[in-house]
Amino acid sequence: MSALTLYSFPGDFRALKALIAAQVNGVAVETPEFDLATDGKSEAFLAKSPLGKVPLLETAKGCIHESNAIARYIARIRGDTQLMGHSFFEQGKVDAWLDFVSHELEVPATLWVYPVLGYIAFDKKVHGKAVADVHKALGVLNKHLTAATYLVGHHVTLADIVAVAALLYPFKLVLSPEHLAAYPAVQRWFLTCVNTPAFKAVLGDVILAQTEQLAKANKTPTAVPGKGKGKGKGGAAAGGAGGKKGGKKGGKKGGDKKAAAPAPAAAAAAAEAPKPKPPKPFEGLPKGNMDMDAFKRHYSNAPYDANRERDYYATIPPFFKDIYDPEAYSIWTCDYNFNEENTMDFTTSNLVSGFIQRSDAIRKGAFGTMLILGDKAPFKITGCWMFHGQTNKEILEHNPDAEYYTWTKLDTSDPAVQERVAHYWCTVDKFEGETVYDSKLFK
Repeated sequence: MSALTLYSFPGDFRALKALIAAQVNGVAVETPEFDLATDGKSEAFLAKSPLGKVPLLETAKGCIHESNAIARYIARIRGDTQLMGHSFFEQGKVDAWLDFVSHELEVPATLWVYPVLGYIAFDKKVHGKAVADVHKALGVLNKHLTAATYLVGHHVTLADIVAVAALLYPFKLVLSPEHLAAYPAVQRWFLTCVNTPAFKAVLGDVILAQTEQLAKANKTPTAVPGKGKGKGKGGAAAGGAGGKKGGKKGGKKGGDKKAAAPAPAAAAAAAEAPKPKPPKPFEGLPKGNMDMDAFKRHYSNAPYDANRERDYYATIPPFFKDIYDPEAYSIWTCDYNFNEENTMDFTTSNLVSGFIQRSDAIRKGAFGTMLILGDKAPFKITGCWMFHGQTNKEILEHNPDAEYYTWTKLDTSDPAVQERVAHYWCTVDKFEGETVYDSKLFK
């Protein structure tokens, strides 16, 4: 069969369904670079997709739109892998789960995650309903998977692929251990799937969220639906029992009566006493002579060159000469330890985007860039960061992905090192002889 072409944008979870199914079936699928804002409005693309929507699959006989239709088409190319089930009944069950994911899981999951990614604005009411609906869907999945390894039959089917794709960003960004505590079967199933070769070839290593990422406009961690119910009744019962011990039977000895009487109040006061707040990132470090916010403005307002484009290189000489304080700050490079696994361009971009998002807690005292290098797979991830202080412990403590990188502290008194930092922070096309496929800025 001739190669298929899948048009989508980097990070679109809907395209992952087709790509994982293609891996299972050994089907070649080309994924050209595609910019929805420009390419999606071209006459050539609109001739293939009248609404200008992606994902879109181009075949030798024409184009197929809608992500589930595309995934089904690729799943049916080979019957021996039984991605659609091994019987007519199982095919019906696969279709049922696909409809369940589309209507009960994908919509609320995207409404929870997209504000975190900055794709849509945060709305408190919509957020609360989305979280409740995701938990409702997880409850259905958990009940089914408690007695089953996969959603249909005894091997991976398209039902598992579609459900994993819908849950990928929630698992990576918002489904913290607190949110997953009631769904052990879902977590077991999800980890089983994403660690199989076909899934890993597309998704790479999937790192689960340790804390819930919040949208910028959302300042309050999301309460887990149903958690903590019944505490009021339990507290009342405990208080009543304690009161009886301090009553008539316990008051025969004067000393006992006086000692027992204040116990409930003391316990309540202890329970209500505020817990000490954990130190903020970079708290207690010498302030130094550099204003990080002022530097970020200096960098962002780089002068324009002859082509009316920002010349970020022009910001570096004054940075090292007049702004940077090496006594209070340090600069580090980081290199991803598993570059050989970066086999897909968009999943590598997603990996770096997730790294940037998970660094948000240290934004006040950090600045850096991450580069994705190479013309083809495997892609190389490397970066250069500046931190308040002389260590990189803050990013290691607040970003769980940081441990998957090798960190090297730089001697910034060396002019050659300063030049290398400039290339990390300013280049847009080449870095040390390699093509810059993508870059992400943290400021």
